[in-house]
Amino acid sequence: MDPLEEATVNITYPSEPVHRTEYDDREDLSFVVIDAVAIASGSSHAEIGPLNDVLGPEALCDLFAPRTNGQGRSGGVISFHLDGYRVVIDAATREVRVYE
Repeated sequence: MDPLEEATVNITYPSEPVHRTEYDDREDLSFVVIDAVAIASGSSHAEIGPLNDVLGPEALCDLFAPRTNGQGRSGGVISFHLDGYRVVIDAATREVRVYE
């Protein structure tokens, strides 16, 4: 069994996200993150700091990629800061949420 499926993580934030978007396995998750922060900040994609400064884009994509049997991930959450925003990626809801 996938260890991420066994873990339960509850992350709460004092406010609603300033932007929320769903993603699917066909999308490059690093691009979804950059797009979400750009929308939240009203900036262009080029103005968003490099994701490499925070975490490896390939590692991020691998973390949420379908399992080797092709099934999507049903759990797992990661949270990090990018350009002054908190980004939360939730595999259970298939969402990228951006908080101020």
